[in-house]
Amino acid sequence: MIKYDYEKITQNNNFSTVKLLLFLSIVYLVLIAGTNGFLALMPFVREEFALTRTQVGYYSTFFYMSAAVLAIFTGNFVDKLGTRKGLLFGVLLLGAMLLLYGFVPTYNILLLLALLAGLGWSIITPSINKVLMLEVPPKKRATSMGIMQSGIGVGGFIGASMLPVMAASYDWRVTVQVTSLFALIMGFLILKYYKKIAINNTEKPGEQAGEKKSTTLKESLWLLSKDKNFIGLCMVGVLFGASANAVISHYTVFLSDDIAVNRTVTGVMLGVFQVGGIFGRLGWGWCSDKLFHGNRWRTLFVNGLVIGFIYLIYGMFINSPGINLAVIVLFSFFLGYSSWGWIGVFFTATGEIAGEEKTGVATGVTLMFTRFGQTAAPPIFGFIADLYGNYSFSWIMFGSVIILATIIFYLFSKRSESQT
Repeated sequence: MIKYDYEKITQNNNFSTVKLLLFLSIVYLVLIAGTNGFLALMPFVREEFALTRTQVGYYSTFFYMSAAVLAIFTGNFVDKLGTRKGLLFGVLLLGAMLLLYGFVPTYNILLLLALLAGLGWSIITPSINKVLMLEVPPKKRATSMGIMQSGIGVGGFIGASMLPVMAASYDWRVTVQVTSLFALIMGFLILKYYKKIAINNTEKPGEQAGEKKSTTLKESLWLLSKDKNFIGLCMVGVLFGASANAVISHYTVFLSDDIAVNRTVTGVMLGVFQVGGIFGRLGWGWCSDKLFHGNRWRTLFVNGLVIGFIYLIYGMFINSPGINLAVIVLFSFFLGYSSWGWIGVFFTATGEIAGEEKTGVATGVTLMFTRFGQTAAPPIFGFIADLYGNYSFSWIMFGSVIILATIIFYLFSKRSESQT
């Protein structure tokens, strides 16, 4: 395994590292403005294609389906060919699919394009994670991951707040195509500037060090499969993936249908949700590094319980017209803080368990599990809502399952600690 002198990196290349992480945050910002912003357009898409709540959930299912199936191979792709090529291919593929969204004649074709868009996103994530594992000292990783991924929350807020307004004035098709152009511009910037701002060890470090990687994909998977902590992380990944996507796929429709919020305002609320995600990534990352002294398991356990209880609050209390808008704003923020705050800590744990050499493959494996949750949850959440006529039972059932699964995860992690 390749070793890095993190103290030397921090002292000699700190400014370069900051520039690189800032650049990656901007890439995230632009891409998520398109992907999550499109979810804010779902009330418009639903109206044009006359979709049920279950069909609304299919979009996220298809977006993450190919990513879940191919996640291991995309992670291995990044390990073998480097972060720059992974980022470039993923960004260009995602941008091209968003451009084609604006031309689809039917919802079924849109779902097929979502398959390819999700594949692009699945390549971007292990590329980003590998950069962080190579560049940032262990004591600062969770916080750094949270800071870097804050670009996701900022982009989500911009997309969710602005895209519905644009769609109301023009058309949802034109709106999503505008976001695709920004994504394609990001691809050009990666091609032109990435090498200039990246520290040397982010590009295929094994080759630059004159070493050849000692493990094949099969060997890496075998080593990871024997690690009980890694298996536990994969299991909890399903839980967190489901909790995140069940919300974001249906939130604007929930606010519009159940609480009678104006469609434009629902986009703003989704933006507040994204802002909560920004602070959540930073907050949970800081808690993991400082408050829990690097204990990723304890952080994820507390995070899971918070998610479950907020779900229950939505199902029991925030579920009908007449709710004060200030209350909706407040809980939109905390819902985003909890249900999207786990990402930095989760992927930091992934990289630390796997080590630098296997970070890409390990990220691919954990993505396969998180995206299984992301794929399965939205249509189930919508089906329950269709069955009962509103989203109240969806919130309650998911919240109860999340709390129960989190407790089981905690007991599993304690047992693993006692055996090591």
